[in-house]
Amino acid sequence: MARRGLGWVLGFILGLVCISIVGADENSYTNTIMHPDMETRLRWIESYERAPSARIDDELTFKAALTGSLSLLGYLDYTPSERNQGSCGNCWAWAGTGVVRIALNVEDGIFDRLSVQFISSCNGAMTCCEGGWLEDFALFYRLKGYAIPWSNANANWQNGNGLCNVSCESISTLPNYPLVSITAEAIRTHGVGQAQAIANIKNVLNQNRAVWFGFFMGTLEDWSSFRTFWNTQAEDALWDFDASCGKPYTSAGAGHAILCVGYNDIDPNNAYWIMLNSWGTTASRPNGLFRVDMNMDYDCADSTGYHNLYWQTLDVEFDTAKEIGYVEPLGVCGGHTPCYSTIQEAINASGIKTTIRISGGRYFEDVALNHAKDITLQGGWDVSFTAQSSSTTVGSLTVSAGTVTAEYLVCQ
Repeated sequence: MARRGLGWVLGFILGLVCISIVGADENSYTNTIMHPDMETRLRWIESYERAPSARIDDELTFKAALTGSLSLLGYLDYTPSERNQGSCGNCWAWAGTGVVRIALNVEDGIFDRLSVQFISSCNGAMTCCEGGWLEDFALFYRLKGYAIPWSNANANWQNGNGLCNVSCESISTLPNYPLVSITAEAIRTHGVGQAQAIANIKNVLNQNRAVWFGFFMGTLEDWSSFRTFWNTQAEDALWDFDASCGKPYTSAGAGHAILCVGYNDIDPNNAYWIMLNSWGTTASRPNGLFRVDMNMDYDCADSTGYHNLYWQTLDVEFDTAKEIGYVEPLGVCGGHTPCYSTIQEAINASGIKTTIRISGGRYFEDVALNHAKDITLQGGWDVSFTAQSSSTTVGSLTVSAGTVTAEYLVCQ
């Protein structure tokens, strides 16, 4: 039986590294996977167990056909050859960004490519190419409060060599897509039986929500087989995780995260999940896709009982009507971007509809809006921009065009 509780803590840390598996054939390839120490792996597993359960739409349960097919790829703006993490161990961020991209299109009708470089360069909680889990992804975006397009200046993917090539400060954060909320959710597949596990995953996909799928395999043999499968077989070949069940989690054990964008179980003897990887393309995989056998053991675990397969999604809500900017006299803004040292500079750089959060205190400037913009000036924020605890004072505020809504802002 797979273990559920993780109440103990290891007294040592072996470190988290990322392994690049490079082929020796004529067409070399880099297939980077995450190699967490045991404590990190258990932290990831525990974050799944603590996560709220993904919403199951009961109406879909009764309406959806027992068998059929679905693909969310049409909602995703991506270039297969450029969806390549290279030697960077941030597969988890590529898969998470895919979930958010599809949500942006489904919820707001915005078909845009979102930056992965943003989280790689601007996540102060870890190094640029460090391994992670979906909760790490959600936490970053909860703190930032917005996602940005791939097309922003310096926001395209540039860390494929495994190095931290781009500073956070060099990435333009305007325009952006403000987030109201983002929460990692667990799709329950452990201990419920194969049929219910499949039904739960299909229900989330039928809500037009993409699925983040993280998995572990414990032996070099399993990873060599998966590498060969990816690099030599066609996109209609099926991968079966059952061969990795019950094996010890050795020093070669590792994890990977991918994006599940659909399924096809019209033929019950050839039912599969549609998976989008972040290893670019191969001669036989022009779309960067592969298939996973749907008729597998969803309780697959290593020899010590820890589950190998984790299905999750994101509950994400956007407020695409407005952008967010920050103002603080020293131009630090608690690490939030875009950050300006004057209110007027923030107004001039703002989009059509923008909320500008301003640290509390006295600003010796006269502020003016002379363009057709809808600006909300929120004064009184503390230096970390976590709470409005005071007020902001300016010399004057003049509006000759557009509209301004002021909160905790004093003119004198």
